[in-house]
Amino acid sequence: MTVRRIAFLVLTLFLVCGIAAADPGADKSLTVRTFQFKFKDADKAAAVIKTQMSAEGSISIQPATNSLVITDKPENMKVIAATLAQYDAPARQFKLSVRLVAASRVEGGGPRTPDDLRDVAQKLSMLRYNSFEDLGEANVEGKEGEPGLVEMKTGYRADFKFGEFDPSSDTIKVSDFRLSKLQGAQHDELATLLKTSLNLKIGQTVILGASKGSQSQRALMIVVMAKR
Repeated sequence: MTVRRIAFLVLTLFLVCGIAAADPGADKSLTVRTFQFKFKDADKAAAVIKTQMSAEGSISIQPATNSLVITDKPENMKVIAATLAQYDAPARQFKLSVRLVAASRVEGGGPRTPDDLRDVAQKLSMLRYNSFEDLGEANVEGKEGEPGLVEMKTGYRADFKFGEFDPSSDTIKVSDFRLSKLQGAQHDELATLLKTSLNLKIGQTVILGASKGSQSQRALMIVVMAKR
């Protein structure tokens, strides 16, 4: 093969590669932005926007400056920036309502729901119990990150911690929710009945149940609702 022939082949190969590299469909422009947070932790902010990132996007957490360096498509970056601006806000204040209901299963007749439980009667009727008694209700206000405590005259108490509010889902986390009751001859022993953590959508009623067993004829229902 002559030198001239080899040069022609090399030039042809170079042109083919050049055309492939210049393919407009392969050009995926990305943009880079740094977001620094005043009120929230950068690592938690990264979790909030994780589902909004494109396949080409990336996040770098900078603990020293409490910031995120985000690389993604321009259209994605607009959504991410709006979400982070809403997320990085001062601690918000919320109200938590806790209501206790004694539930039991009795033979004959339909559900027996007192008037003071009419607002949650429909939800209670979905349970396998048909007789309900209101054991009290308490409300407490607090900000994100603060502890909360409600106490009732019937000896029940609930302590917990207000977690962070997620604006994208309109939910607030209630961490280490523990329901206890004073027991013993002197009512000075605190027995834990239920311990859990909750993600509560604002304004939505959530009902938890505590019983001695799956076939128990009696149970304690905890009706919880978070409000602004």
